[in-house]
Amino acid sequence: MIFGVVIAATLLSTAEHPLQPQISRFLEHRGTVQPTGLSRADYLKVVDGQVRALRKCLKPDGDLPDPVDGRTQFSPPCYAHSVATLAASGFDTDPQLLESGMRAMDFSVDSLAKGMSAFPDKHPDFYTYPVMLAFEQFEKVAPKERLETWRKQLSAINPAKTYAAYGKADGNWTLVHAAGEYLRSLHRLTDPAYVAHALQIQRPHMTPAGQYLEHGAPFAYDAFSRYFLTGMLQRGYQDTFYRDACWKGAWTSLLIQSPFGELPTGYRSAQHLWNEAELAAVYETYAAQYAQAGRPAEAGAFKRGARLALASIQKWIRPDGSGYIVKNRYPVEARHGYEGYSVHANYNLLACSMLCAAWQQADEAIVERPAPAEVGGFVVRLPEFNMVVANAGGNYLQYMTRGNGVYNPSGLIRVHLQGGCPQLGYSDGILHKTTEPVRQVEVLEESARQVQFRAGGETLTLHAQGVTVTAGSVARIGFPMLVFDGQQETDIHLDGNALRLKRTDGGVQVTVNEPATATWQRTGKRLNHRNGMVEEAFTDAAVYRISVLKGP
Repeated sequence: MIFGVVIAATLLSTAEHPLQPQISRFLEHRGTVQPTGLSRADYLKVVDGQVRALRKCLKPDGDLPDPVDGRTQFSPPCYAHSVATLAASGFDTDPQLLESGMRAMDFSVDSLAKGMSAFPDKHPDFYTYPVMLAFEQFEKVAPKERLETWRKQLSAINPAKTYAAYGKADGNWTLVHAAGEYLRSLHRLTDPAYVAHALQIQRPHMTPAGQYLEHGAPFAYDAFSRYFLTGMLQRGYQDTFYRDACWKGAWTSLLIQSPFGELPTGYRSAQHLWNEAELAAVYETYAAQYAQAGRPAEAGAFKRGARLALASIQKWIRPDGSGYIVKNRYPVEARHGYEGYSVHANYNLLACSMLCAAWQQADEAIVERPAPAEVGGFVVRLPEFNMVVANAGGNYLQYMTRGNGVYNPSGLIRVHLQGGCPQLGYSDGILHKTTEPVRQVEVLEESARQVQFRAGGETLTLHAQGVTVTAGSVARIGFPMLVFDGQQETDIHLDGNALRLKRTDGGVQVTVNEPATATWQRTGKRLNHRNGMVEEAFTDAAVYRISVLKGP
């Protein structure tokens, strides 16, 4: 038992992982890391700040519409889960806060009992899982009469008349409500037969590397889907296929995590705050599993991955305690970089619910060990996601082999260098660039010192100094400079063959090595970008290097 949650079956697998060579090389590393200084309580510190900031949106009946566009989506059950966890843990025992959480629970449970007609936003599929997690926490702090009312209403849910994606094989919604149905079955509130059917029809979405694949190959919804599946498995759901797939997926995602704790970018919902929250929950679960199995190296690596994800989230908290939904610093009203469905209250509270799940699984006895994001020494090819991820010594890149034509181009789309600023570049690519496919990727070297691969007529080398890109001949290149993040203008200098970008949180330099006579120019045109506004700088180059800007 870990912090009151029974682990009924192991989530670990002896299946063959397609990335086992990379995993094995990583596990041979015997280095140490400077502790993050974070603890289990830090999850709840973020949750408490968010809840207190968003409590003002709660209506008397427990509805929680967004302060900007008025949509509710699934804010109420996530708010209820967050408040219930704060109260049951003893972290925040404010009786008025507790009552506000129980009102949100009243609204959520009543809506589920009434069925689809009670959901004008048509998001009932996302209610049941956080509602059941909230119910388990409220059992420790809520009046018995209220608990009994909720239990009766929860037993009255008719899945066929409630869920928008009932019985559908396409998309992640079926997994989401199936996870809720499984928790209902654990409390003897429903028959578990539908859960097995729902998971059976979702199997084709799982890739050989254990990732959940849906249209457009978004990394956000790979981790999102595995968050719910892992939660079910941790609570004892028996399914060898998903046990093996989720174990593989956990390792795959740990390998491709950025040294800044971020989920890889790509397609829809990328660079949203909840991306890292779902990582934290999954990684804490596997850290606890490996610790229970007496494997401290693996446990420490997953623990470190979870804390890197939490540290990333902490960087994106607004002064009022709520989060920046997307990694930019525009006002809430601007909705800059949002998807059409991105909502301030809803997506902050989704992140909070996930952080509560991370807190629930976190084992403080596990000592942080180096994570793959900081060690590197590998190239990970993910053909289903049209992506290559490479890391050498904690310097990291993403190279897209087929642009999706909606969010990202083909080619280099992300560079994260230790000691730099992750949003300065590359961070997402520029959409108007090519989406022509890169048909062959050849790995030339994989070591902790240096990683090198060839793709699309370019050779990319990751090393201690950064990233060097070598083309076969001189060609026009463009670099997407982040010029404004919603709050701060970037300090930009063009000095012959060197382009220098600097912000208060770090800097990057792009230097043309061949030809040495190259000069950079600016387009003067600002383009919308997830991280703010970008402007392209361009030059002619055969070899160029991206590195951390040193000095003042």
